[in-house]
Amino acid sequence: MKRSSRLTRSEDIYRVRQVGQTYVHEAMVLGKLPNQIKQNRIAIIAGRSVGGAVQRNLAKRRMRSAYQSIQKDLLQGFDLVVIGRQTILAIDYWALESALKMLFDRAGLLKEKHID
Repeated sequence: MKRSSRLTRSEDIYRVRQVGQTYVHEAMVLGKLPNQIKQNRIAIIAGRSVGGAVQRNLAKRRMRSAYQSIQKDLLQGFDLVVIGRQTILAIDYWALESALKMLFDRAGLLKEKHID
C-alpha cells in the first residue's frame, strides 16, 4: 500500500470513528467517512483483544492483503478504518476476504459490475 493511501494521524482515525458511518461483522468493523481528495485512505487496526503483538501483526497483514485484492473494485474518495476483532484469526483468508467485501458492499463502496 502506498504511503499516500494510508490514514496515519490519530485525529483522522478518531474523526472517522466518531463522525463516520460504521458497519459491523463478527470478525471486523468498518468505518467510512467521505474525504475531499479523489482517493481512498485506509487505517487497518488490530487491538489487544486480538492477542499479543505477533497475532495483531498477523491479523493486520491478512486484512491488508484482503483489502489490496478488493481495492480496485471500490469507489474512491473515502477515509476508511478497518478494525480487527477477536475472531479475525479464527477464520480462513477466503472468509476474511469475503467478509471484507461484504462490509464494503453494505457500506455502498463497491463499484457496480455490469454483465453484458
